[in-house]
Amino acid sequence: MHDPLIIVGAGHAGGRAALTLREEGYTGRLILIGDEPHLPYERPPLSKGVLQGTADLAGCSLCDSARLAELDIEHIAANPVTQLQPQQHRLQLADGQWLRYAGLLLAIGGRARRLPQEQANVLYLRTHDEALALRDALKPGTRLVVVGGGFIGLEVAATARGLGCEVTLLEAGPRLAGRVLPAVISEALLALHRQHGVDVRLNVALESIQADAVLLVDGQRLPCDLVVVGIGMQPNIELAAAAGLDVGQGIRVDTHLRTSAPDIYAAGDVCEFRLDGLYQRQETWRNAEVQGRHAALNLLGRDVPFEALPGFWSDQYDWGLQTVGVLTPSTVSRPLPGGGMLLFHLDADHQLQGACGWAPGNSVAKDIKLCERLISARRSLDPASLANPELSLKHLLRG
Repeated sequence: MHDPLIIVGAGHAGGRAALTLREEGYTGRLILIGDEPHLPYERPPLSKGVLQGTADLAGCSLCDSARLAELDIEHIAANPVTQLQPQQHRLQLADGQWLRYAGLLLAIGGRARRLPQEQANVLYLRTHDEALALRDALKPGTRLVVVGGGFIGLEVAATARGLGCEVTLLEAGPRLAGRVLPAVISEALLALHRQHGVDVRLNVALESIQADAVLLVDGQRLPCDLVVVGIGMQPNIELAAAAGLDVGQGIRVDTHLRTSAPDIYAAGDVCEFRLDGLYQRQETWRNAEVQGRHAALNLLGRDVPFEALPGFWSDQYDWGLQTVGVLTPSTVSRPLPGGGMLLFHLDADHQLQGACGWAPGNSVAKDIKLCERLISARRSLDPASLANPELSLKHLLRG
């Protein structure tokens, strides 16, 4: 009997990989191992629909238990892997049992970065269960302090305002989402949140959290009922590191998503891969989706290089933000209807490397898809034409 293919991590990337293996004709034994008790699910709805009470776990799941059974995918839930032995091609589960594998995918994601001291009034948002705990706490009139001006913090702030909470958002840096967004988009985000009544405070440092208040280093005391901490994700690299795999800020892979062990791959939030010569991780829906699919193909021996463009999206109130590609410092801006904007990020030869769109609703999605095609075309573009809203992007593609 042949050893199975095993996927460790039953989140979005792992779940997508398992489904892809069956779609691509793999008929051998397939095991999907997760540390949560749930079916594989997507995380973007957690900070929006789940908190609002308009979405549930079934609506976030990649498939139901009947579909897993139909595909003969063995789902081992709430039983994480505690030890990995690459040379012996085996792993151990928390319940003590050992499993051998013919090929392995590590899609083990990460957990919310936590403050040193745990307190009852401090919540985080990474898992479905954490989203349910936060949903139950977000009552109208709740005084909420959000620590962190990245996308999780901003989306929680927007949702909480819609639920009638009083929201103060604290960001240690000089602007919102400063690590990943151009300054002009950060400014637009700041204006939007303040317009919706969020008390946004930049360049502030946290001193301590009390039962009924947050204390800042400058001496300010902010009375509150609840604190949500959104200061990033800690990738789960410990299992790989203990097994002797190459790790950095994530599990490092080659161009085929293969780790330093030849029959082990990595995908999703924990995967650290090279882009423009630098190692990086991407904590996005798009990355989990495409890397999960891609790792599955290479587990089957396709040996296809991973060359997908990065990209992400975020909903803020009734506005949408979308990006694709690499956001270089050189930009050209095009105004969009409704007060939005589309930024084109160019290289020294005026070839499009990335695009960032900000507009009401989902109206920027079509432009971002066209920008993705312009990036792939690798064509030198006229900055004046890019800036002209009267000149369609389809025209530039034809040019």
